[in-house]
Amino acid sequence: MNIDDLKVYTIASQLEVEVFEITNQIEYSWKIAQVYQVKRSSSSVSANINEGWSRRFYPKDYIRFLAIALGSCDETKHHIKVMYNIKCVSEPDYLNLYKKYKNLSVRILNLINYLKKKYKIYTQI
Repeated sequence: MNIDDLKVYTIASQLEVEVFEITNQIEYSWKIAQVYQVKRSSSSVSANINEGWSRRFYPKDYIRFLAIALGSCDETKHHIKVMYNIKCVSEPDYLNLYKKYKNLSVRILNLINYLKKKYKIYTQI
């Protein structure tokens, strides 16, 4: 098994591309800071899942990186909502991305809980 077989990574990578495609259509004036933030947080999700995967033989490290990815996923949802509120993205794009990132958050959390149970790790994330 490799990282490309991990469903949460595949979804995160696909969503990262979607965010880039949508934000590349935004006029870069006063909105540049928000566009930069959503791109960074979106990239952080898949990057942290990938980095955690590389440390999968150390379950606590793996879970820690997944927890960071979960935080970045939730941050991305926030930025997408702000971009919708300031009229940077259309309602259909907002609803589509928000729903997908919400689903990804659940998947990451489920993976964290699975790993904690599998390795009997009872600490907080």
